[in-house]
Formats: sequence, C-alpha cells, structure tokens
Amino acid sequence: MLVIGNGESRLKTNLKQIEDIKIGCNAICRDMPVDHLVCVDRRMVLEALSLNYTNPIYTRQDWIHQFEENKNVELVPELPYDPIERKDEPFQWGSGPYALLLGATLSKKVKLVGFDLFSGTGSVNNVYKDTKNYWSTSRHAVPHHYWVYQMAKIFEHFSSTTFFQVNLDGWVVPDEWSCWPNFNFITVDEFATFIEDYQQQAILKQKEAIINDLKRRI
Repeated sequence: MLVIGNGESRLKTNLKQIEDIKIGCNAICRDMPVDHLVCVDRRMVLEALSLNYTNPIYTRQDWIHQFEENKNVELVPELPYDPIERKDEPFQWGSGPYALLLGATLSKKVKLVGFDLFSGTGSVNNVYKDTKNYWSTSRHAVPHHYWVYQMAKIFEHFSSTTFFQVNLDGWVVPDEWSCWPNFNFITVDEFATFIEDYQQQAILKQKEAIINDLKRRI
C-alpha cells in the first residue's frame, strides 16, 4: 500500500512506475491515477468529479450529502479512538492524515511518500502551490503539529501495521513518530533501490514463467 502526500519530496520518486495500490490526496488526480482519492475539502471533490475521476473519493461527513448522486463519493474512515482534544475532532483532520488512516484500514504494510510536514523555507511546501484551490508560494507554511499528532495516533492504534516514511536524507523524524516500534524511516534513495530490485525480480519471474510455458509446449 502506497499513501501519497503532496509534499515536494514526492517529486523525487517516480510513482507511476510503482506497482502497488495507491491512495492519493486532492489534486494528485490531475497528474496520475490512484486507486483511492481522499478530499476532505469540498472544492477538491468537485474538481476530481469534473475530471471524470471514477475511483472512490473519500470526504467528510459534513459534505457527503452534497454528493449523494455520485456513487463513488464515500465517507472517510471513522477515527480509531474517541476525541479528547480539539486536534482529535474529525473536522480538524486533513486529507493527509485521513489518507494514512485509510491505508492502515486496508493494509498491514503502508509506505508514505510526500508527507513532508514542514518547509525548509517557511513557505508553502506543496506540489500544487500557486494552482487552483491551493495557496500561493508567498503564503506561510501551515503549522504541522496537528498532522504530527494525528498520524502518531494512527501508528499507536494500528500497532500490527508496519509504516515506512520515505523522505530525503536528513529529514527530521518527529519524536512522536520514532517512539513507535511499527514506524520506520527510509530515504528516497533507499526506496528507489527497493523499487529497482522489486522490478528486477518481477522481470525474472516473468521470464521464468515464459520459459516454463515453452518447456511444457515443446
């Protein structure tokens, strides 16, 4: 399972060559198909539908009634715990944390790409900045402490699921994440090596299948 955020580190990985179930967020449907799309912003649901996106789209309880005629629009998963603080309230959860939550409900092994959390420049870190429905480059970065907290809650409540955060070498892992034994960090380069090895193994299996088929027919 590959869960894709829209942080700019995402551009370092060729996601289209990865054969895996993919969950994406918001405007990713402009660039590539994903199996599941999470859009908690009503405007992003409308955009996805305008692009004739037909795979499942997940949005908030607050907006779901507006899309009753769209059979591919569904509710985001329920939170795996009872809210205590403001940052636990479902309306405070964004598309990224909900995408991770969806991934955790569907798979026991989840890889995260493009979840940068913060910006090295202090301005918006997003692949789609300066485009429709997104903030401009000049806008100050969104505080990331809610995302860190909410995603840590997922690591906590899905303890039998293994999570792999993929990011650039030197990316600072939040303490709230590294404390969970089911959380792992791998660099973009390590992930690229993994993908290459996986593809080579797939090619070898295909060749072996062809050879075995020829042997049966000869």
